[in-house]
Amino acid sequence: MQVFVQVVESGNFTRAAEALGLPRSTVSSTVQALEDRLGVQLLQRTTRVVRPTQEGLQFAGTARDLVDAVAQAEAQFRHRPEEISGRLRIDMPSRIARRMVIPHLHDFRTRYPAVTLDISATDRMIDLVSEGVDAVVRLAELEDSELICRKIGDVPILTCGSTDYIAHHGVPKLPGDLKDHHLVNYAQRMPALSIEWDGLENGRGITVAMRSHLCVDNAESYVAGALHGHGLIQVPAHDVAEDIAAGSLVEVLADFRPTPIPISILYARRRHLAPRLRAFMDWLAELLRDEGFVEARR
Repeated sequence: MQVFVQVVESGNFTRAAEALGLPRSTVSSTVQALEDRLGVQLLQRTTRVVRPTQEGLQFAGTARDLVDAVAQAEAQFRHRPEEISGRLRIDMPSRIARRMVIPHLHDFRTRYPAVTLDISATDRMIDLVSEGVDAVVRLAELEDSELICRKIGDVPILTCGSTDYIAHHGVPKLPGDLKDHHLVNYAQRMPALSIEWDGLENGRGITVAMRSHLCVDNAESYVAGALHGHGLIQVPAHDVAEDIAAGSLVEVLADFRPTPIPISILYARRRHLAPRLRAFMDWLAELLRDEGFVEARR
């Protein structure tokens, strides 16, 4: 089962063989023997990619649980971080990947040298099971889900615009002033359903409808839109701290900052959590707290 799970996670026999330290022929014959024993086709094979069939997806969930259970049982007698191993595929927002995780990844590699990471840096919602992802990092108020949610903390959000934009349009002092301003809009799915600024006034959440001539669907383009003067944005404070310090962006409406947004790690409901996934979640939570991305606990 471990061989089958590795093939599903790796996407082809060659990478699975490298991860397992086995000949490719051994990996292929092991999966074939498993299919013969079960009497179903678990994988669709092409010259480049191997994808699980519907039966393969169903079996992969159970197989992962069993493989993780064995790893957890063995972990009772193995306490050294260097003995935590395996491949992890994590999906996270693009700016968190580029600005936080990858620059500090040497620390994770030092602690867990036998763990291999596949980082998918996207801002879209994904299906963990069908896309073979172990966990996702999300910065949002989350709706009810069958996924397990581990909250890391709360992220302060501010409103800002470029110095050129502010010089041309003026500084909004009150939420009502936003009628004379533009917003760089953000939507995971186009077209956007609304163009709104969110904030707090006297402890109460408020929403102001705005104008926009630019809508984007990822965080990098969102910040770039502000830097190049296309409107105001609402963004995690840490994300633009360097731009504000350099004078490229200016915070506005500081007295009306919206409620901080939770950042969480979501993963599929399993009976046993793989040690490598637990290690990564602990490391990421520590990193985001140490770097000041999330608010300090009071």
